[in-house]
Amino acid sequence: MNTNITSSTAIPFERPWGNYLIEKIVETQPPAPIDWWPQTLAWQGLFILLIIVLIGKSYLAYKRYKADSYRREALKWLLQFQQENEFCFYQQLPQLLRKTALAAFKRSVVIPLSNSAWEHWLDEQCEQSNFVTACPNLLHQLAFAPQIQLTDKQKHTLFIQVKNWIKYHRKHDD
Repeated sequence: MNTNITSSTAIPFERPWGNYLIEKIVETQPPAPIDWWPQTLAWQGLFILLIIVLIGKSYLAYKRYKADSYRREALKWLLQFQQENEFCFYQQLPQLLRKTALAAFKRSVVIPLSNSAWEHWLDEQCEQSNFVTACPNLLHQLAFAPQIQLTDKQKHTLFIQVKNWIKYHRKHDD
């Protein structure tokens, strides 16, 4: 005797099957997704204006980022050689300041400055630096003296002053 029941011989469910209360319910279609584009003309105009303002702000931020590339490059160089405690590193700091100033300001303003006038000008461009009182005449000595002795305090002070000037000087757009 064959007791295997195949699917073709299976007994179907009797009618009505399941809950008779929900037998006649028809499923409704979900509503169309909400459109994020504003429907009225005034809101469309405001939305377009907002997009234009965001694009403008992004463009200005990008221009500011590109304009400050000289600053990032100088800080990168400064931090890269920070671990070196050799005199040649400190001799290059006046050149680094001069190159940074030339990138930020007009050549006709930066080139004629030297000695204490250079230090005063640097301090005028940055509130966070104080070359005149913190390390007077040290930039000039480092730039032109073949060999001078710097104390650890002078080295640290000079490094901090240069770093602060590069980081925080105000760039004048003339």
